[in-house]
Amino acid sequence: MLSDDVLFRPVHELSRLVGAREISPVELTRSYLSRIEALDHELHAFVTLTPDLAMAQAQKAEKEIARGRRRGPLHGIPYGTKDLLATKGIPTTWGAQPFAGRIIDEDAEVVRRLSAAGAVLLGKVAMIELAGGLGYSRGDASLTGAARNPWDYGRWTCGSSSGSGAAVAAALVPFAIGSETWGSIVCPSSFCGISGLRPTFGRVSRRGSMVISWTFDKLGPMARSARDCATVLSAIEGHDPEDPFSIDEPPTRAADPSAAGKLKVGYVPLDFDRFGDRGVQRVFDKALADLEAAGLTIEKTPLPDLPFESLTWVLLVAEAATAFEELERSGDVKRLVSEEAPLAFIVTRAVRGQDVVKARRVQTICQRAMADLFSRYDVLLYPGEMHTAFPVEKDFSEIAWSDPMGATGNLCGLPAVSVPCGFKDGLPVSLTAVAGAFEETKAISLTRFYQTITDWHTKRPPLRRLA
Repeated sequence: MLSDDVLFRPVHELSRLVGAREISPVELTRSYLSRIEALDHELHAFVTLTPDLAMAQAQKAEKEIARGRRRGPLHGIPYGTKDLLATKGIPTTWGAQPFAGRIIDEDAEVVRRLSAAGAVLLGKVAMIELAGGLGYSRGDASLTGAARNPWDYGRWTCGSSSGSGAAVAAALVPFAIGSETWGSIVCPSSFCGISGLRPTFGRVSRRGSMVISWTFDKLGPMARSARDCATVLSAIEGHDPEDPFSIDEPPTRAADPSAAGKLKVGYVPLDFDRFGDRGVQRVFDKALADLEAAGLTIEKTPLPDLPFESLTWVLLVAEAATAFEELERSGDVKRLVSEEAPLAFIVTRAVRGQDVVKARRVQTICQRAMADLFSRYDVLLYPGEMHTAFPVEKDFSEIAWSDPMGATGNLCGLPAVSVPCGFKDGLPVSLTAVAGAFEETKAISLTRFYQTITDWHTKRPPLRRLA
């Protein structure tokens, strides 16, 4: 089996080794499957493994590469996908008991594109039930229980891409696909000390993906570096005529970390006194200082004075309840772990049609205000989370938790890249770069530059093996 030193390498290094035939896709796949077997009993990162499919895809990739038919940088590279993406002949549970045995007879578009790129599917990674669409207040609100944080098994990984965060951080996979409606890529990336990319709304096809919100949901990569996230994005992005929300935009341009000094960069101050941990703020401030010492000019700038969080809540509550209304009609909502789930429909009935219409009108004002802000700045920086990873047993309702930048980014459909920037009491802290719509390149360039002047993304959690 390959060593931990190999399995913790980022995608671009594994790709180079596979392309040079220094390691084989079969050897790589077998080694990751063995590592999952040894570690996932405690991490709970996977809900379904697909070893037969993985070995068949790896063998095919190995033969093609040997014949000089390499498809690209992901050819022969293993991955996991969040269990809200359909996979032909493989259970797609949405992390929820009512769908535990459900099999969809087609692949989601993202899975198709990764298959076309030659990537090797190791399995479906765990998630919070229904991606949190009906609410939850504990990390164990999942078909597979709480995903454990590789940095501290007593801590959670954050949701709803909880398994994706754990799997990448523990090097069970070199990359995984997550989804974000409000925070579900940025938060687990932050808590688990990995890199995550939330694309612009409409950049990546959602065909074959579970719906929470037709106007907010986004699919994106989680990996060991910003460079890796960009590589995966290149494979999955692009217009899909079968997805009515897919936008026909030119592909993301290649990022240039050396050009980061030319970017106009702002940082958004957050209310740590009310909603955060001052220790996290100190780590983030040090990250800003490191960027400035490397030649960047960073200006403090507040968000426009608009109700980003309340608007996001109103719209998501309305759309999520509509997406899952069959669960209420059938009574299956009572089979969910979250005690809050049945209450979600009661809360939604308090949201009137005119409330949603007004929220949509103000959403447009918010989008225009952020477009104006991004006419003055290329990138805005903030700490992905104002806390480190919560204890697994913690009830979130007991925590003063606010996420104005997550609300703003998702309400306005903006891309973001989150990368690790240090530790507070042994737990990861993140720096997140937000850019204007379809300006992923700017956020990637800045975060890649940050990862050339720091080595936080190379740190490994103190994992314990069971075998």
